[in-house]
Amino acid sequence: MGISSLGVGSGLALEDLVSQLIQAERRPKLEALQQRQNTVDVSLSGYSKLKSALSKVEGNLELLSSPREMNSRVALINGAPGSPSTTEDGETTTSNTYLSATASSNAPAASYNISVEALAQGSKAKSGAFTSASEVISASAGTLSFATENGESSFDVAVEAGATLQDIANAINSSNENYGVSASIVNTGGTNPESRLVFSSSVTGADNELVVTNDNAELDALSTVATGGTAGMTIAAEDQASDAKLIVDGIEVFSPTNTFSDAIGGVELTAKIASPGDSQTVEVTTDKQGVKDTINSFVESYNKFMDVANGLTNVNVEGRSGALVGDSMVRGLRSGLNNILGGAVASAEVGANTLYSIGLSFEEDGKLGFVTGGEEKLDQALSDDFDKVSKLFSNEDGLGAKLDSYIKQYTQTGGLFETKTDVFDIQKKDIKSELEQFNRYMEGYEQNLREEYQALDSMIARMNQTMSALQGQLGSLPGFGGE
Repeated sequence: MGISSLGVGSGLALEDLVSQLIQAERRPKLEALQQRQNTVDVSLSGYSKLKSALSKVEGNLELLSSPREMNSRVALINGAPGSPSTTEDGETTTSNTYLSATASSNAPAASYNISVEALAQGSKAKSGAFTSASEVISASAGTLSFATENGESSFDVAVEAGATLQDIANAINSSNENYGVSASIVNTGGTNPESRLVFSSSVTGADNELVVTNDNAELDALSTVATGGTAGMTIAAEDQASDAKLIVDGIEVFSPTNTFSDAIGGVELTAKIASPGDSQTVEVTTDKQGVKDTINSFVESYNKFMDVANGLTNVNVEGRSGALVGDSMVRGLRSGLNNILGGAVASAEVGANTLYSIGLSFEEDGKLGFVTGGEEKLDQALSDDFDKVSKLFSNEDGLGAKLDSYIKQYTQTGGLFETKTDVFDIQKKDIKSELEQFNRYMEGYEQNLREEYQALDSMIARMNQTMSALQGQLGSLPGFGGE
């Protein structure tokens, strides 16, 4: 008779015994592997946090190590920055009601008196009177051609036979080739109502006067240049295309648009509202506040990095260790950063060749902070000699370049962080492989235990059967029975 479950034949709790032996064999190894897995996961997470924080420091260094950024200029309008905004290339634009100004890093420091005499405008052509918007303009098909006077922009509109004034206006406005001409119909109403067509060109500048021609004399009424008779569209003097006009220090300057890119070298001006004779003072100066903000942003990102590094390497009051306590790479990283930030820049000028000389110093936890009166010291340094502060960070051997080069050793592809995480990935694979091998071992171990205890169970079952048979035989012998 086969035994279907351990202990059935012998009556002993062999199934429980095998389970306990398997658990006793399995638990220590699994706990050790899990501990190793947890250590690797925690370390990987720690390095990920460290790299993320250091990458933010690296992002700020792009500005700090850039001579262009650290020598940036700002245009102050009427002695104040007005409403500042930052362009896509990082330059600061300031504006007031009449004018906006953007100064590039190569703009010379200077002051200018500027008045907005006129804004640029496009042409506006007006037709004679028509009975209504539904009046048929041409009995036969033709073409209206629109162009700027200088010929740089143009498009054609096909006019079908029997087209009304409204049909033609719609065709102009819906043309895919239209470069910026809108057609509108003005209905006068009143006792003698009439309709007039108006062409408005958005292309500004004196050389961009609107010219409308045709190939069908019936369309002369809608053209500025007639084919067979008199042109019906006229452009009044005040509606002619014209340049924007500024007066800069008494000199008249013109632009086909409201933007003046080269009226002043390194400065872009945009006219907003014309106010003839109303002078605005535009002062191009070093962007002291912008540079101070850049330095403060770096300090903030560096201190956040130190918070992360300290949290990962410190032991707190409960005795719990950070994920990277005792990690030699983190110690080396912090030591290298401290050496660079605490050192002097050889090419910088004495008095502004260290962080301490502009008011910054290390605090107890390794973070940077202003010493007492340090912010005032930085403000004074920027005011007294802006270039000295710039050189401290943006020279080839400046703090920005040194830090950027040093940090890239860790963060770049194939860098020290990636090398370290590769080691952890290998360890994870090794742990997984050990676990798979151990599971195979445990399968064999369990099978052997079951075979041994199944044999024991069978043997005891047979012995019990034999004993029962002997007891039966002995019970039937004289003197062994119950009588």
